[in-house]
Amino acid sequence: MRSHVVPIVALALIALPLCAQSNDVAVWFGSSTVGTTNTSGSSVHFDRGDSIGASWNHFFSNQVSTELAAFAVRHDGTVRVGGVDAFDVGRLRMIPITAMIQWHLVHFRRFDPHLGAGLAYVRSDSLHSSDLDNAGIGRVRIKSRVGWAMDTGLAYAVTSRIGVGLDARYIGYRPSSGPADASLKLHLSPVIYSLGLRWRL
Repeated sequence: MRSHVVPIVALALIALPLCAQSNDVAVWFGSSTVGTTNTSGSSVHFDRGDSIGASWNHFFSNQVSTELAAFAVRHDGTVRVGGVDAFDVGRLRMIPITAMIQWHLVHFRRFDPHLGAGLAYVRSDSLHSSDLDNAGIGRVRIKSRVGWAMDTGLAYAVTSRIGVGLDARYIGYRPSSGPADASLKLHLSPVIYSLGLRWRL
């Protein structure tokens, strides 16, 4: 996951010069789930994965803000036949980047619940494993694409500058995979659950 952390660190560094009293910067750690893709007689399944992320939030008022966030998530995948793992498809690595408008009940209070919605761009690496090679399939390309996103969360201000937060976000992502003449649409749509540390700048 080290290479996938680079855009997250870059986002945090870009945000710092933009910060003023009405900005929050956060780092997030957690887990994620993705959907199972069912085909005739088999399914493509991914285990629960882990995630790391960073976000920058600019507040226009006590209740309205815009958030830019990037996460790196990874999931181990298998093809299941009759509910039993048949062969390994490798590790799915994705970087979802989201831009959302958030509504806050009351910012600058100790408890700050919010709801958000917006757009997401998801970049995925290819799937690859020895089982795919042995089956004559080789590397499976997964298309990156734009989708929509929504989130909800709660922040708690430990001090006037530092807080902790809980966040859950859904990202609509159903990419095509494999060659054009044998393409399979994967029903991934990750849900990311995070615990974060926030700084008000």
